[in-house]
Amino acid sequence: GREGVPRLYTAQSPMPPGSGLSLNSTRSMPEKDVLDDRRGSLNRKGEGKPDTKRLYALRMSRRQAEEDVVTMRNRIKRLELEEERAQKNIEDTRRRADGIVRLKAQNELRARQREQERMQREMALQMEAHSKALERAQREANIKANRQAGIRAKQQMVRESREESRANARATWNHQKRDMERAAKLKEDIYQSERRAVHDKHLQRHLQQVRVVQRYEERLREEERIRQEKEDEMARLE
Repeated sequence: GREGVPRLYTAQSPMPPGSGLSLNSTRSMPEKDVLDDRRGSLNRKGEGKPDTKRLYALRMSRRQAEEDVVTMRNRIKRLELEEERAQKNIEDTRRRADGIVRLKAQNELRARQREQERMQREMALQMEAHSKALERAQREANIKANRQAGIRAKQQMVRESREESRANARATWNHQKRDMERAAKLKEDIYQSERRAVHDKHLQRHLQQVRVVQRYEERLREEERIRQEKEDEMARLE
């Protein structure tokens, strides 16, 4: 028959195997008495014919017993089918619940994976920004250090140049001082010589020496002027 539709038994249907039911087990006590009476009456053939009403009652009782057995079989079958349907519903419900749990677990896992990927991307961006900021700060520090180093080198060069200029100026001044002293002494000597040899034959030679001294003094004044210009230039660089 179709699945889910209980098979209905009739009085002529055979007993299902394992049902545990039999016609004799379902007969009531009055039915047994009637059958016993029937057997007794048949054994007493010489005593007279069985009563028609009793035979009719016996047949009706037997039919009722068979119908009761069929009803019981059908009830048991329906109970078995209902139990099968209930078990199937339980299994379907369990499968759906398992599917829902698996789907929920998969969704949670994907959500955690997406969140982890987002955090990794955010961390990578932060690390990249930090690295760029560090590189920029390092470049700025290097530029500043180079600028300061250049300034210090220039200042050192200015100081060294100033010291060198001062040393040169002192040396020049000492040299000029000695030259001026020698020139003054020479001038004085010439002057004294001129006084002694105004009319001397060496007058021309003395005059020439005077001119030499004058040219020398002019050269000294020119060197002094150049030295002063150098000092003024160094003062402006400071």
